Amino acid sequence: MSSGARAPGVPQRATGVVLLSAVFFACSPGADEAPAPAAEAAIPHPALSELEPSLARELEARRGALDALLASDDAATAEQAQALGELGRLYQAHRLLEAARACYEEAHTLAPESFEWAYYLGVLAAGSGDVEAAATAFRHALDLRPDDAPALVRLADLEVEQGRIEEAELLYIRAAAVDDSAAVAYGLGRVAEQRGAYAEAIEQFRRALTLQPRASVLHYHLGQAYRELGEFERAEEALARSGPNRVAMADPLMHELTTLAIGALPHLDRGHSAAREGRLAEAESAYRQAVAADATNVRAHQSLATLLIRRGDAEAALEHFAVAVRLEPENAEAHSDLGALLSELGRNDRALEHLGRAIELEPGLVEAQLTLGNVQTRLGRLDEAEATYRQVLESDATNGDARLGLGAVLAQTGDFEPAVVELREALRLLPEGERTPQIHFGLAEALVRTGRLEEALPHYTRVREIVPADGLAWLREATVLMGLGRFADARATLEARLRLESTDGRAAHSLVRLLAGAPDPSLRDGPRAVGLAGALLEVDNSTPTAETAAMALAEAGRFEEAVSIQRTLVEEARRQGRTGEERRLARNLERYERSEACCARVADAFPPY
Repeated sequence: MSSGARAPGVPQRATGVVLLSAVFFACSPGADEAPAPAAEAAIPHPALSELEPSLARELEARRGALDALLASDDAATAEQAQALGELGRLYQAHRLLEAARACYEEAHTLAPESFEWAYYLGVLAAGSGDVEAAATAFRHALDLRPDDAPALVRLADLEVEQGRIEEAELLYIRAAAVDDSAAVAYGLGRVAEQRGAYAEAIEQFRRALTLQPRASVLHYHLGQAYRELGEFERAEEALARSGPNRVAMADPLMHELTTLAIGALPHLDRGHSAAREGRLAEAESAYRQAVAADATNVRAHQSLATLLIRRGDAEAALEHFAVAVRLEPENAEAHSDLGALLSELGRNDRALEHLGRAIELEPGLVEAQLTLGNVQTRLGRLDEAEATYRQVLESDATNGDARLGLGAVLAQTGDFEPAVVELREALRLLPEGERTPQIHFGLAEALVRTGRLEEALPHYTRVREIVPADGLAWLREATVLMGLGRFADARATLEARLRLESTDGRAAHSLVRLLAGAPDPSLRDGPRAVGLAGALLEVDNSTPTAETAAMALAEAGRFEEAVSIQRTLVEEARRQGRTGEERRLARNLERYERSEACCARVADAFPPY
């Protein structure tokens, strides 16, 4: 026990154990206020009022049992030391670290032959920055177990931090003899790095990465070592991959602490750590343990639900979000989470209910407002959606998501000029990401509707650059090029699309019309148009496809076949009462009957979409 922890004049047992009160004092929930005796100063009573009730009750009971044991004249020293150490472990498992360290100090004093209490004391001292105390504790632990790899590595890490490189290297070498791990390789790499042996450091860091690929901090050290060797390209590549994930070490004693967790919070901490590092299966297991430990913990249900969404199990996630709402019906965040998931699953009416409730409870909950606006838009309640987005912008004019939603709503209501303004603002405010193509496409569509084809063109181009598989963006780009009279560029765009995706029927259909009806004779190619049209008709014999096939046949000089198809189309339109379409089809029929190709109007070359 630290000599500075005992107040002068405090009585001691013959064994050297400081007497602890058998009564749990006012820092625990429900206890009566009472002055703590001076003897209790050695091991503080941690405040439990902020802990989960079940955990607080358990800790209170354990502390009471320990106090009684330490007050007993019949208790053996070994039994007291064990009880102190076990309570210390329980405190540490729940991050009550000051009390845990005091317990370990007492246990270590009573049982200096115990490796565990010396080791745990070293871990807590190191964590609090008390390097000398930590080193002393780890050295004592290693006197008891000279080949314990975690103790060797932890002491070596402290020596590195203190600049004692030779001592650290000897310890890592001892650890390497019993534990071929990433932690040991990392330590040896750091030692080599400190000695300026950068090639050796790189070898060790790469070995550590092989053993533990998720430890992204290793990339940082690799980058620094490459830079020192003048290999700047490799350095930049490594540094670009660096991250916060540290090198993990197998540590049985520290792992045991996780089995002592009472209540949900320790499991939640483990789950959050695993989720941050991408270990989703471990995170799910920890969150499920949190729910099992305390089924009334709303955060446990929310965390599990969020993790289940990441793992693709939305239905299971829905159940846990619903439980969170039942447990805390006045929790705005819980309603918002449930509403957002219902929205993603297309259950819009229920989503509206929970999102609306979330906003009633917390009017400034922006995520709920944005999701509500999206749901209202999908349901066609455009006036309500516009009002929702404008409400967000009243409090934050720089909210890019609200600008995007408002721009989309305005475009749907035909108010294209203000839609352009809002979508341009969204593009400026939102970072590059998965929504970027959506914004560019919506902006391009609004610009086209206002007749600004030149301004729209680069936005369509940007969409298909980001998402080459977006066939509609290619088609819109080609259509705008035709609208600008750039038929050669339109043809090149459609041909490029078909080289990328030969089964794109809309692009093929549009190319046929262009090859058959382009105003520039040099761009027309009847035989090629006929070949493409034939392939289209095999999968789609609709009226637009048949009309395009007739255009191709006429351009190829096969007028009788073109007339036959076109006449059938005219008769069908007449029979169905489609007067305007009948007149248009009849005009081309007359051309084919006069052995004239279909390129009398520029509009004939445009896609039928």
